[in-house]
Amino acid sequence: MRTSRFGKSLATLTAATAVAIGASLITAPTASAVGGSACTKNVKNHNMMVINVGATAYSGPGTSYSKRKRLEWFDNVYVRCYTVKRGTQWYYGDLPRTSKRGWVNATLLQEI
Repeated sequence: MRTSRFGKSLATLTAATAVAIGASLITAPTASAVGGSACTKNVKNHNMMVINVGATAYSGPGTSYSKRKRLEWFDNVYVRCYTVKRGTQWYYGDLPRTSKRGWVNATLLQEI
């Protein structure tokens, strides 16, 4: 059975496209750091206190992002802005005892 040049070219193009798409899906990260770019509302810069043992700051607004820092009870976070993701409010700010910034679930913080 003979295959035309067009048929071979089409098969090659289809295979190459499938490989390229598959490679991009494999290398795509699930969640990367977003920093303050995810903020939807700036707030008057103020300190908030951690009110929950085992609180964690993340690189983005959600637990699917990488962990940035474990926070201790009564730590102060200097809040700069916030956003709401899937019904949960997340604050973004300066983390204690480090030069890093991160995202903390609002239910773990209290205004002081």
